[in-house]
Amino acid sequence: MQPNTFGNLLALTTFGESHGPAMGAVIDGFPAGVEVDLQRDIQPHLNRRRPGQSKLTTSRSEGDRAEILSGVFEGKTIGSPIAVIVWNKNARSEDYDPNYYRAGHADRTWEEKFGHRDYRGGGRASGRETVSRVIGGSFARLLLPEEVSIVGFTRRIGEHVAEDIPDELTIDDVDAHPTRCPDAAVADEITETLKRCKQEGDSRGGVIELWVDGLDPGLGDPVFRKMKNRLADAFMSIGAVVGTGLGDAPAAAKARGAEFHTGIAGSGPDAGISPAAQGIQGGITNGRRICMRVYFKPASTVGSMAKKGRHDPCIVPRAIPVVEAMAALVLADHVLARRLDR
Repeated sequence: MQPNTFGNLLALTTFGESHGPAMGAVIDGFPAGVEVDLQRDIQPHLNRRRPGQSKLTTSRSEGDRAEILSGVFEGKTIGSPIAVIVWNKNARSEDYDPNYYRAGHADRTWEEKFGHRDYRGGGRASGRETVSRVIGGSFARLLLPEEVSIVGFTRRIGEHVAEDIPDELTIDDVDAHPTRCPDAAVADEITETLKRCKQEGDSRGGVIELWVDGLDPGLGDPVFRKMKNRLADAFMSIGAVVGTGLGDAPAAAKARGAEFHTGIAGSGPDAGISPAAQGIQGGITNGRRICMRVYFKPASTVGSMAKKGRHDPCIVPRAIPVVEAMAALVLADHVLARRLDR
């Protein structure tokens, strides 16, 4: 049993607790000879996830500066396990009572399972664990073809739903607003809602939509390792996620087949490709855009503890690079596996 490891050919093992000395990642199975620049390839993704980046997030201030300990020499991977750490600099452990259990958090269940827990900030069950996932996903991106684009954005927070979304998005487009919502009018509404949440000690849930473009057809397996269930497994492993699905899954479940299946049947280069498949058919990529939605519950810390400003009123904006990272890990694993398919 390896509950702290994710992946098959490319394996990510994460370690560290929210208020421990450091968070870290070990990436095994990474091919040798891949060029890595820490400041170009890894740190920018950590910067997008780090706390304290706007008035809408936790006030915990962490620089999240990554240090590579092994696996890279003279700017290239060398085939051995890649170990990376990020030091915790701004933990405030005195805020936490060992006899206080937050409803909706893992405080109680971790103690029931292990008999002993790190009560400081949720320990390993804290959202801070995701810094290690972003490290792993940043390396995984280096194994993907240059034309592959992985971009997530805020589709919904609370009652506010983004509808005016451009057909093409870049990470810079998404990051132009602290809410990471590319619908400007809705982004402003979300901002006001989250400001009130911080003042009132409340929180909101929301939805991240993820687009993967430029991916070759033929990735994934047709039975137990379908691309869709591998991605779903990756997303559901993120602490605050309560659901995921291809595109607008609830709408698809209510649709009439004659309207839903609009692809071309018969022969020819486009025959058999379903526009409604959201990029995955029979568990295998069809070369079109993969679109998935990931649903997040409201943040578990509410009330007086939330009013102290050390917790996010909504997980969604900072979770976007985490969702992207988990997708990159799945895709890179399948890219490596493709070498064995034929």
